[in-house]
Amino acid sequence: MKKILLFLIIMVGTIPVKAANYQERELIPVDIETTVVTRNYSYKDFYYNKNNVDSTEKDYIIFKNIQNLDREDRAISISIAFFNKNKKNIGTMNYCASKSKNKVSTQEYLKPKEEIPYSIEVTSDYLGKDYSKSDIKYIAVLSDNKVCRAEGAEEFLGQTVEEIGFAKNNSLDSSSQLLINILSFIGIVLGALFLYKFLFTKSFQNFDGNDIRKGFKDLNKELAKEREEELKKNPPKPKEIKRTKTDEVLRQEEEARKEDKFGTDLHNLYK
Repeated sequence: MKKILLFLIIMVGTIPVKAANYQERELIPVDIETTVVTRNYSYKDFYYNKNNVDSTEKDYIIFKNIQNLDREDRAISISIAFFNKNKKNIGTMNYCASKSKNKVSTQEYLKPKEEIPYSIEVTSDYLGKDYSKSDIKYIAVLSDNKVCRAEGAEEFLGQTVEEIGFAKNNSLDSSSQLLINILSFIGIVLGALFLYKFLFTKSFQNFDGNDIRKGFKDLNKELAKEREEELKKNPPKPKEIKRTKTDEVLRQEEEARKEDKFGTDLHNLYK
């Protein structure tokens, strides 16, 4: 009777607690069984199991079923983040069956609408170097890892689940960091050369206000000289006088003026 009771207690202790379905990027306590549906997969009744599957003290993510919701064959994949008791990230498992050795099931691809039970072993490779599996108190499904990524375990260390998705400033890859360093060095060298020429040479003497005015004055003199030479070579044509009276009218007016003058002189003679 005691053996039966002990067996029942052990069984109860190893059965995960049922819970309402969780969403992507939502904290799930370990040993809570739930379902998360993404665009490409439905992860049905899965939970984080600690040292309960076998006697090897290994941890697993156990799925009752994973169903392919896509219209084409897909490699089984998922991204799960791990969190400590303070709800801070201590590692991330970017899992893809075709690239991972830490799977229990052997099938790697699912046909459209196909579903199978599946298990993934959780190892320290998915955690930061300062953490162990015993520190895992929460998990969260970040995505279905559609691109089948396998690296990035330490990408979000120290972040909360709300902060995840925005990589840290120091998460640039080595090639990007090298390019930034090279560009920074070139900028410093060019700046130093500019200051040297500006302060110790006459390369930028026109930066002085007097020199600028002198330069403009000389330029204006040259332009005036060029204009004078151009006028000598090509003098402007005299403006044409616009005539408003005909030649006949002008002749008659000229004769009238002469008659008036003659009459005036004769009148003055006999006055």
